[in-house]
Amino acid sequence: MKVLFLFGGLPHYLNKVLNKINAENDIEVVVIAPSGNSLTFGSGVHQSEEGIDFKVIRLIEYKTWYGKPFFKNFYRTIKSEKPDIIVTGWPYFLAYILNPILLIKLKFTGINLHAREIPFTVPAYHESFSDFEARCVISQKNELIFKSKLAFLLLKCMRKYLYSFVFKKALLYTEQGIEIINSYGLKKENIIVTYNSPDTDEILATIEIVKLENPDLMRKKNRFLHVGRLVKWKNVDLIIMAIDSLKHKYPDIELAVIGNGEEESNLKNLVADLKLQNHIKFLGAIYEGKEQSIEFLKSDFYILAGMGGLSINEAMTHSLPIICSVADGTEKQLVVAGQNGFYFKDSDLNSLMATMEKAMNADKVTMGHKSRLIIEEKINLNIVVERFVQAFKQ
Repeated sequence: MKVLFLFGGLPHYLNKVLNKINAENDIEVVVIAPSGNSLTFGSGVHQSEEGIDFKVIRLIEYKTWYGKPFFKNFYRTIKSEKPDIIVTGWPYFLAYILNPILLIKLKFTGINLHAREIPFTVPAYHESFSDFEARCVISQKNELIFKSKLAFLLLKCMRKYLYSFVFKKALLYTEQGIEIINSYGLKKENIIVTYNSPDTDEILATIEIVKLENPDLMRKKNRFLHVGRLVKWKNVDLIIMAIDSLKHKYPDIELAVIGNGEEESNLKNLVADLKLQNHIKFLGAIYEGKEQSIEFLKSDFYILAGMGGLSINEAMTHSLPIICSVADGTEKQLVVAGQNGFYFKDSDLNSLMATMEKAMNADKVTMGHKSRLIIEEKINLNIVVERFVQAFKQ
């Protein structure tokens, strides 16, 4: 069986999942990705082809007549590769509606078309514009679907067609998306929750090596860690302002920031203006490995004030309690309020401060153990791969 994925790029964490799927008996993975700069990936996303075991086909990405990207020579590549399944996500699957000749050709080949959706960005079919807008976080609201009610209705109609007549299955990484996608006409038995995970086996092995090499490594009291691109929708400025307000009551409070991006200079200027250089450290981009594990193991909490996801998995693998608001939907499967973390109100500074203070006075060790247990028993790389394989082989 050959499974072909369409991706806007190859982030390093995704390669680990695809390698393990490709290693399964009777499954061959092929990826189509842009040959140049991606029109769908944001700036600063770390991409790599290092260590991949699957086939990558680089095609030119171009802007279509309807304003969204697709790949040149796509159908020619499909004819050559002859996949059994094509897995497509937003915005590429718009081509199956707005280029009907392509869909007819694909239908004649007998290829099964699967969707890979990010459900927190999708309204339910019967959900009103105002209800959808109310449940979405502020950082989402620059998307096309919020520009007008006409765009909102049009995108829902397109999905209704796709899930009623085009897609055989939908692959989601959060259980919350089942009801949403089902509302478009796809049966629940054809909606597979794969979850999402970094290479937890590799992280666990790295943790053991770091502990052996650094026997005196200790968690620093009231040290918060944030990992991710420094972009506006991560809301790192909100954490900085919370640190500024809490430093008088907790003089040892500290924030370590891993990552870089377009907001880096603005955030550093904010730290300088608030005279927080002794409380906040920017560590630059550290993507994985021992250096990153050391920073997790030196910290008391993991904090995410805006959008994100896999960094929560990484922190929980390092036995850290989590502080977050609305990330990308995966947090609902990972963070149990009061057991291994706390939630605060989206973009609300007072709520964040209260939550950080509550966390600093909680049983951090017990909460950290609970985080690790959730990773070991519920959501890890092996479970994610197993669910993809089951979906493809059904």
